[in-house]
Amino acid sequence: MSFRNTIILAVIVAALGAYLYWVERPAVEREEQAGKLLELDRDAVAKLHVESPKGKLDLEKVDGKWKITSPLAADADQTTVDNLIRALADGEVKKTVDESPADLKPYGLDPPETTVVLTLEGGRTAKVELGKKTPIGFSAYAQRNDEPAVLLTTDAVRTGMQKELADVRDKTVLEFADADVQEITIGGVEPTPVVLRKEGAEWMLAGDPARKADAAQVRSLLASLRSLRATGFIDDAGSPPDAKYNLTPPRVTVELVVGSDETKTSLLVGGATDEPAKREIYVQSNAASTVYRVGSHLFSAVSKKGEDFRDKTVLAFDPDQATSVTVERADGNGFTLEKKDDKWTVADAGDAKVKEFVASRLVDDVRGLKGVSIASEDGPKPEFGLDQPLETIRVRGAGGDIGTIRIARAGEGESKTLYAAADGSPTVYVLQDYVFQRVDKKRADFVEAAPAPGASPGAADEAGGEEPEEIDLDVDVLPAPPPE
Repeated sequence: MSFRNTIILAVIVAALGAYLYWVERPAVEREEQAGKLLELDRDAVAKLHVESPKGKLDLEKVDGKWKITSPLAADADQTTVDNLIRALADGEVKKTVDESPADLKPYGLDPPETTVVLTLEGGRTAKVELGKKTPIGFSAYAQRNDEPAVLLTTDAVRTGMQKELADVRDKTVLEFADADVQEITIGGVEPTPVVLRKEGAEWMLAGDPARKADAAQVRSLLASLRSLRATGFIDDAGSPPDAKYNLTPPRVTVELVVGSDETKTSLLVGGATDEPAKREIYVQSNAASTVYRVGSHLFSAVSKKGEDFRDKTVLAFDPDQATSVTVERADGNGFTLEKKDDKWTVADAGDAKVKEFVASRLVDDVRGLKGVSIASEDGPKPEFGLDQPLETIRVRGAGGDIGTIRIARAGEGESKTLYAAADGSPTVYVLQDYVFQRVDKKRADFVEAAPAPGASPGAADEAGGEEPEEIDLDVDVLPAPPPE
């Protein structure tokens, strides 16, 4: 190629690039902007005014959080407001229906059905007016920023802007972090309030003596309180609220001491609403003026007695310190598990293959053995039958005995009860049957049956040398349920 042709080609490429940059690119940008209902930075929105068939709302961002300023002052649901602004910012213009309409009434824009005004940082405003839904399709008529043109946008924008006060209110009843809670007091369930205190990393049930609390029960209570959301608001309940709410006095009171400054947060739990089918109850936070409606499941979650929070572990021990577990059974099928090379095996198993997972799980089940209730705080009684136990479980470590559990059954039929106690402890627990089944093991449960002498591999699966039963591979085979 000659030098002259190279110069001509370079000029053509440069001219084409200039055309694309100065002509086509702005046109594309204008087309993209025309496709957006509003061109705005969502994070720059500082105020929001909405008028719709569901009422008027004014919101303002204060210290990074949305607040309702009218028709009343209240916290806003951040996600709901953010989604509302996102719907406007992401809303598309499908097409322009009329550049200069003579009459806006056919479009439902005189007056508009819904008006949204956004105030941005710096004072600039953006406005969208929404009219009727189109007769066909999922679209709605709109105007923006006082422009005369009637636009067509998605009907989701129209319906999404129609919010009433309850839709945008923060429905959080109590706000706290679980790790910051230092004390919990539950009143109204027992004559003496139930008090739980955090001591280091553990929760203790106050009393004489103080007893260890079940951490899982405490976490469950805190989770129920933290996740509580209002299903409705009553702002004119009065102070104190009307007796119909059963909050003066409340049925149950829960008080939290939160943080190093020991801030107190309370929840007052009242009676049921007038609509039984909704299964709701009234609550108040910190005796504030607003009465909330919440799901009635809250009452069972907070109306707990002291015993409900007791740690009912029969024998607590560190599994890393245990080196052997001996189970003596009334039927004589006892066994001993030993830890060798950090794995649990059956003592005197010889060449038999041991189900290490089953053995390890038994040790975990012994450590996690919990009662469902407390039968006695004064030690075993003759009627418990613990002097002739079904099972005696001895846990030993390198330094000697760690502890012994005895499990017995008393009564027959519906009155049958399982009891468990650790030697040296005055507490006797009632066990649920399925919990006992986890530790009700025999030696054969841990050792795989060996094939008969001289039998070929797999002979144990064949009956008397006969051909194994043919398996129909076309039949759907359900997997076995996972072990408990």
